[in-house]
Amino acid sequence: MPRPSVVFIGPAGSGKTLLTWALGRWLEREMGLSVNYVNLDPSVEYLPYEPSFDCRTLVRAREVMEKEGLGPNAAIVKAVEILAEKVEELREAFAELRGDYVLVDTPGQMEIVLFRPSGVKLMRVVREASLPIGVFLLDSTLGRHEANAAISVLLATVAQLRLEVPVVPVLSKADAAGIRGGLVSHSMHLEVDEVVRSLSESDLGALSEMLSESMTLVKKYLKSGRLIAVSSVTGEGLEELYKVLHEVFCACGDLT
Repeated sequence: MPRPSVVFIGPAGSGKTLLTWALGRWLEREMGLSVNYVNLDPSVEYLPYEPSFDCRTLVRAREVMEKEGLGPNAAIVKAVEILAEKVEELREAFAELRGDYVLVDTPGQMEIVLFRPSGVKLMRVVREASLPIGVFLLDSTLGRHEANAAISVLLATVAQLRLEVPVVPVLSKADAAGIRGGLVSHSMHLEVDEVVRSLSESDLGALSEMLSESMTLVKKYLKSGRLIAVSSVTGEGLEELYKVLHEVFCACGDLT
């Protein structure tokens, strides 16, 4: 049976790297599990965890930027393209991992993972080597404005369909937003219904209508049944996140 992996996806600054570290530490301390950390961000300067595999051993965005005279964003895109071509090295690296869980930290620029062929290639390697689930981070400090909520959940659904893995939407930075970590909604369908009701009462015009219609598709495709809020700083919500991930793993791979 392939080992489970958790792939953290989300906009820049949503807390992917910190949650990778926090969940890994929780799995090790509370569950007694061994964890492999994988960094697939060639531009990161600091990691709070010790990576079992670090893509910067293959390519660094800073070096690409200096060598090819690119700006920071273009250098990251180019670095990920270079990384995605090193399929055999990546396969060998994943084959050497021996942990109970593999936690995969992705580039800060979400669009590289979701909308560029290089990101899809990287995810294909992860799928070949493990049983992956995506965690799509929604920054809760942005507020629960109906448009932000709808767009975030819609992007989580796009991530699921684009990367061909189940995706669990998670509200990050619960402590900074002043909300309690843990279970936010027992049903994503009810959560989506609440977003649609809020949109109907908003003054967003055509955007509201478009997002409301999009939410009906979200209810059809989104796999996760619950919405979780977590804090990587306090650890609140990590146990609930683990339970949701385990449920999805069991449904996808019959893990016990």
